[in-house]
Amino acid sequence: MQARKNGLQIEYFLMLIASFFWAIGHPIGRILLQKVHPFQLGTITLSSGFIGLLIFLTISGRVKKLFKLPLRDIFISMGLGVLGFFLYQILTFSALDRIPASMNAVLVSSNVVFIAIFAAIILKERIKLAGVLGIVLAVIGVVLVTFNKGFNLGNSSGSISILGCSFSLLAALSAALYSVIGKKVLTQNDPLIITTFAIFSGAILLAILTASTVGFDEIAVAGWQTNTTMVSLGLTMIGVAYPLWFVCLKKFPASQISIYIYLTPVFAVVLSLAILKEKFSWLFWIGGALILLGIIITNTFSSRIISEKKS
Repeated sequence: MQARKNGLQIEYFLMLIASFFWAIGHPIGRILLQKVHPFQLGTITLSSGFIGLLIFLTISGRVKKLFKLPLRDIFISMGLGVLGFFLYQILTFSALDRIPASMNAVLVSSNVVFIAIFAAIILKERIKLAGVLGIVLAVIGVVLVTFNKGFNLGNSSGSISILGCSFSLLAALSAALYSVIGKKVLTQNDPLIITTFAIFSGAILLAILTASTVGFDEIAVAGWQTNTTMVSLGLTMIGVAYPLWFVCLKKFPASQISIYIYLTPVFAVVLSLAILKEKFSWLFWIGGALILLGIIITNTFSSRIISEKKS
């Protein structure tokens, strides 16, 4: 009993670390984008994250699974990388370049609600009244967060860039589609192996896009501190956080540790306020609370549906 109790404490601590690493990417990414282009930042973080995953797979003795995955699933995984990592990195960092990190974190977290909607449309999963309520609350929250200080189509000071908010929501859509479309291949194989292939695909595509558009000159002159921070961000957000998440998922149901998904935007807002001194109107806080409440209701409802189907 004591070992079980200690095990629970260790797993929950690991999830806190993963949530923190996912959250810190928002304020740190915002700072890095003052020196590099979103494409460049995405390329470095994905590439270093992929290397981090390879190191973990090698240490854990699972790297051989990369070569045992059926060719069909490899191609599907790399195709999923377009949605879950290539487009997601472009959209979320493009959003961070235009809107406050706190706002980006809150809007991107709405991907849980989009997952429920796409699951109903694509996978024909039922959404009952509780799920609809969660979705409605989240949508109202998104509107309040987006328009909490007025808006503009560009990037002028004093108001929020509607383009930046659109990028955040599109990033959430991209992440949701990755989860729903990849549900079958993710459940039939080792999720971390699938994720590794997806990240590899995203990194290659983003590197090609960066080379053919903005190039890498800004990275070369950014300085060792900026480059080290970018690599560290990729290693922690991807190379450490993803293995921790999947290790915890192996021992406990997703519904049991899903609270840490809710903590990520909360951590991101707190870190952004502390690091970047961001300020918002009261509408932002009400909207953020509604989004978080909507996510909790939607995710809890979805977890119950899954449990009912398994029983």
